[in-house]
Parts: sequence; structure tokens; C-alpha cells
Amino acid sequence: MTSGIVVLSVVMYLALLAPSARLIVTRKRTLAGPPAAPGEPGLLEVAYLRGGAIRVVDTAIARMCEDGRVSVNSNGELKVERAAAFNAVERALLARCGPDWGTKLYRLRVQLQFDPAVDGVRSSLVNRGLLISRAAEEKWKRAAELQVGGLVVGAVIALGLLGVPAALPVAITGLVLLAGGIKLRTAYGPRPKPGHTPRGQEFTDRVGRTGPWSVRASAEHPEGVAGVVAVRDTAGPEPDQPYLHQLRLAMRTRPATSTTAKTSKRAKSSSSSSSSYSSSSGGGYSCSGASSCSSGSHHSGHSSCSSGSSCSSSSSSCGGGSSCSS
Repeated sequence: MTSGIVVLSVVMYLALLAPSARLIVTRKRTLAGPPAAPGEPGLLEVAYLRGGAIRVVDTAIARMCEDGRVSVNSNGELKVERAAAFNAVERALLARCGPDWGTKLYRLRVQLQFDPAVDGVRSSLVNRGLLISRAAEEKWKRAAELQVGGLVVGAVIALGLLGVPAALPVAITGLVLLAGGIKLRTAYGPRPKPGHTPRGQEFTDRVGRTGPWSVRASAEHPEGVAGVVAVRDTAGPEPDQPYLHQLRLAMRTRPATSTTAKTSKRAKSSSSSSSSYSSSSGGGYSCSGASSCSSGSHHSGHSSCSSGSSCSSSSSSCGGGSSCSS
């Protein structure tokens, strides 16, 4: 009888303590992320931190409308005015639009957020240590599930030992550890919406409160209308713009989720914009007829394009653009 109590006590302690210790270590590693990369996040990275994938799409649309590369009419349809792109997200947008009216803004918004180019923005933030990787999130969830299993096993043994007078101190100790484990699970378990590391959350909060990025007037923002959209959504820029009104209308128009998801998954496998946010890509679109357009890294997002010339495009980590070479 005594040896049985000893074995049960050891199992109970292991079940209550070992998974909890693993949860603590996993959480610490997950939130720490990789070492911080030098430099500040760029336009589309700020948009992802502030509003996720859909904010990246709205920011890209606002940037392209702002400098005249894309137009939006009163029916909520898009038309490409000048096929110049300066990052992978803009290339993905151009791949879904044409020189004629017909592309619905609300469909484009929903589909583009699932494009690999937007995933590339997220990956760049993971590499900067500002977002938690999906693999790390899964490890954290598994550690939490294992800890819950350990708590169940420990609780069953502790309650069973309560009926054994000789094991009463051990049982009470086990119940105390059980209560601590439950509290630990609540405090250290995965959050409902995991994503930001502490560094990422600090930057996300700060960029909306202080500094030049926090202003609401687009004329004073270093990235213009697109910068205000990235930080404050489409309701933020002052003065307002017609295409921002259409973006707000598009937010309230939601196509069938299942159809959109299937379309987006097919687009992922076939889209030419599958390059990551920070990687270079050769020219794959035409600019005003027979010419193809190139871009270099620049923070302002404005460009010009010459017909008859060909060049290659490269993406910028800050979401900006440059002039096309002739």
C-alpha cells in the first residue's frame, strides 16, 4: 500500500509540474522571437501590425489611388491607369485588375488578403521579431494542451488520495499545485488572438500615439494618405478622398466567404506574386502598351514610367517605390 502511494504521488507531481514548466519555457521562447532587426518597419509592415492582412490591402489600394496608378469609380470598380508596382502586394493587385472598369473593389479586398504577397509582409515582421510565427504559435498551443492534460491526471490522483489517511498531506499538496497550475494556464496560455511579440505590441501602440506617423492630416504624414490608412484605417485621413469613401463602402459589402476562400486558395497556387515581401521579382506586367516597368527601393511611393523601355522590378521593405527606368 505504501509503495503504491509513493508511485501515485510521484506521477501526480510529475503530471502537475513538468507540463507547467514546459508551458512557461515555451511561452518565453515564443514571445521572445528572433533578435530585433535593424531599422523601423515600413508602410505595409506598419499596416499589418495595426490592422492585419486586410489593412495591408487597403493601404496598398490607397497608395496606388493616391499617385494615380489605379482609379476607383462611383460604382466601386477599379481600373489600372498606369501598371507600375513597387512591391509584391502591388504586383498582386495589378494581376487582379485590368485597364477597363470591372474589377469590384469589395472582391479585390477580400481576395488579395490571402495572397502570398501579403503573407510575405507577415514573414518580414516575424523575422524582425515583431510578430509570432505560426509554427511558434502551434508549439505554444500544444504545450498548453499538454499542461491541461497533466492537470487532469494530477487532479484525479489527488482526489483519489484524499480518501487515504496516510496520503492526506500529499493529496492536499497536490490540490494546491493543481490550483496553481490552473492559474498558470490562465496567465501563460495562448491568447485568443496571438500575434504580436512584446516588442511588436510596443511599437504598434507607440506608432499610433506619438511621432509623425500618428498624425491624421495626410498632408503632414510622411507617407501621405496611405500612411494614415495604415495607422488609422480608411476613416483616418483628413482631408477625405472619394476612393476612401469607396473603400469604406467595400468594407460593408462581403462576398460569400466560402467562394472567396476557394478563389483565394486557387490564386495562391497560380499567382505570379508568390515572391515574399522583401524579395526581388522580375518584371511580369506591362506598362502603357508595349513597355514594361521597373521600380527600385524608395520610401515615397511615387513614380513615373516611360513607354518602350523594359526593366525589372524589385520590392521595397518599406512599401515605397521609385521611378521607372527608361
